[in-house]
Amino acid sequence: MNIKPPKEQIEIEKAIIMLIDCVKKGCSNDKPLILHSLRVGFKLQELKQLKEVVIAGILHDLVEDTNCTINQIKEKFGDKVANLVSACTLPDIKNDKTRWLTFLEQIKKAGKEATIIKIIDANDNLPYTALVKNKDYLKRILWKHQILIEKLKPEIGNLKIFRKYCKKYEQIIKKLKIW
Repeated sequence: MNIKPPKEQIEIEKAIIMLIDCVKKGCSNDKPLILHSLRVGFKLQELKQLKEVVIAGILHDLVEDTNCTINQIKEKFGDKVANLVSACTLPDIKNDKTRWLTFLEQIKKAGKEATIIKIIDANDNLPYTALVKNKDYLKRILWKHQILIEKLKPEIGNLKIFRKYCKKYEQIIKKLKIW
């Protein structure tokens, strides 16, 4: 039998292979980056986002957490994917609060697709907060989620995925009794 998968699936599979290859070469993230990135990408696919958005979701952490560059992503997947990944990559700013606020403005400026990638990313990261033992670090993480909600609400507050994320955040805050 000769089965020819749609071009979109082939491109998504190329992104998955790139993700795995880059992580195997070295990853600075403590969380299981491959599984996280796949969940983000597949959620975007489930939400019927464009192929380029799904691919950017799969690759969204590579520049931050591996030796992969935006140019490598651009060469393999084009400008749109590279621009979305770039928008979802933290800027190189020392001050944590300034860095985060600049990052959120960068995402908003990139448009709705970048904000959707980020909210799905943040939603997938929320359960990891329960594993953080250091209270000060936990407060910083939760502050970032809180500011993300405030800053992105005007852009995507009407989306079901955003409302689910907000509800999940509130549940975690209550469970952790941190504030």
